Amino acid sequence: MLYDILFTLDAQGRFCGVSWGNREAEDLYRDLFESWAGSGRMANTAFDLPEGASSGQFIWEESAFSFQILPAPENTRWLLLKRVDQRPYLLARALDQISDGVQIYDKNACAVFFNRASRGISRIPSGVNIEGRHLLDLYNLDESVSTTMTALQTQAPVIDRVDSFRTNDFSAAPIASANTSYPIFREGELLGAVVFEQTADIVGSNIKKLEATRRALSSFQNKPPNISFSGYTFDNVIGSCPKLREAVALAQRVAPQDSPILLVGETGTGKEIFAQSIHRASRRRGGKFLAINCAAVPETLIESLLFGTKKGSFTGSEDKAGYLEEAAGGTLFLDELNSMSLAMQSKILRVLQEKTFRRVGGSQDLRLDVRVISSCNEDPFKAISENTFRRDLFYRLSTVMIELPPLRDHMEDLEELIRYRLDATAYQFVRAVTRIEPEVYALLRSYHWPGNVRELFHVLDYAQNVTDSEFIGPRHLPPYLLKHRAEPAPPIQPVDFSQKTLQGLMDDYERQIIAQALEHCGYNISQTAQTLGILRQSLQYRIRKYGIIF
Repeated sequence: MLYDILFTLDAQGRFCGVSWGNREAEDLYRDLFESWAGSGRMANTAFDLPEGASSGQFIWEESAFSFQILPAPENTRWLLLKRVDQRPYLLARALDQISDGVQIYDKNACAVFFNRASRGISRIPSGVNIEGRHLLDLYNLDESVSTTMTALQTQAPVIDRVDSFRTNDFSAAPIASANTSYPIFREGELLGAVVFEQTADIVGSNIKKLEATRRALSSFQNKPPNISFSGYTFDNVIGSCPKLREAVALAQRVAPQDSPILLVGETGTGKEIFAQSIHRASRRRGGKFLAINCAAVPETLIESLLFGTKKGSFTGSEDKAGYLEEAAGGTLFLDELNSMSLAMQSKILRVLQEKTFRRVGGSQDLRLDVRVISSCNEDPFKAISENTFRRDLFYRLSTVMIELPPLRDHMEDLEELIRYRLDATAYQFVRAVTRIEPEVYALLRSYHWPGNVRELFHVLDYAQNVTDSEFIGPRHLPPYLLKHRAEPAPPIQPVDFSQKTLQGLMDDYERQIIAQALEHCGYNISQTAQTLGILRQSLQYRIRKYGIIF
């Protein structure tokens, strides 16, 4: 076969040389593959080559390759690689998404490709290969009135010709359609033709779709939705459950003050909505609201982001204000503060106590003039006991503590949240969702929602993107949600409380879970912590607490 890349392998199958079949492959892979030559690396470990096979295909770095192994001089072998061109497959699947029938013929009127709609019109089963068959062998029609034959013979387009025809093998009933065919040229040479087919059913469906699109565009242009986002207010807190409304009422009462506020709630419960709402209801509403996700910013960057930098303090540094300085007169939101290192937490504590700070590398004291709102995505007292949250910083920041309930604790708000999201995003789609099947509500209620309201909104966005009508059914929900529905809880087994307390029983169970998770993850601490959904420090604390040895 022709090759893009040719490796020379020694008798043991190690790379010892590489050459190139084209410039594109050399530009893509030269630096990497030339470093393999003479490195001792084995070909069957670098690539997923089937054992004992002398030819075939494999996937490497998300690209498909065909390979062939041939004998070479001096007890060596050649490994020939050729990238598999995915473009024809991509183009074919793209044409399958078109509602009109699409047929492509070569210059001799032999079939090259029929899309899914065209096979449906002609009643040709998907498994039947039509490639290479002549148009007149496929269809019982007069050559003189064939749209495609006319376009090939005249080398000019034939627009909207209406005719009735039969397929020779697959249908006895006549098929009426309106066809348009265009000849295809390359550098003046005729290569073939493409024909677009429309039946009465296809035209009717297209008219409905076009009319819906026209109405949506007209509505958008005449009454453009207010899609400019200027921040959240308490009006964006959706739900009427008592716990949620109590949280809103408390936030509204303390918003006008300058007291630090700690928001406690799982990821996705709306902590930033509360933080922005408090800012916009405060006396500092005219200042900036800045937020920093303490879990997402690397430890090496968070200090300079918060405090700013002084030019010359380290290589490449420049005079730049940090969030504490930029937010002067406004509000700083420290999201998931419990994910910040203890060392950084101590620096934050000192700033709050002294009311001054310095840029990294600077010598000038700057006055602190910000209101600090922070959040914690787990029980703060638990985080304190596990030494991931400084106790003194907690008391400094939790003058007012507001707890936000997870979605599973206020499922009575599910329908209101769904309607709010669908209404808020309706302008993005031609067909607004007006109905949700009852089974969908049952499925959503049975799910445990680890991502809370944020996850619910992602699920609704997914459904709106995949539905082709004005309703959402179970088939429009993400597959993972259907697979991970909450199962009925197993019956509780009798417990002998004369032997252990509740805390002792819970500790035993937690120890078993952690031991199983460690074994499942090959005793990789970071992977186990991620699997359990806890911080690495929290896992290490529990390993020490329960004396787990591995």
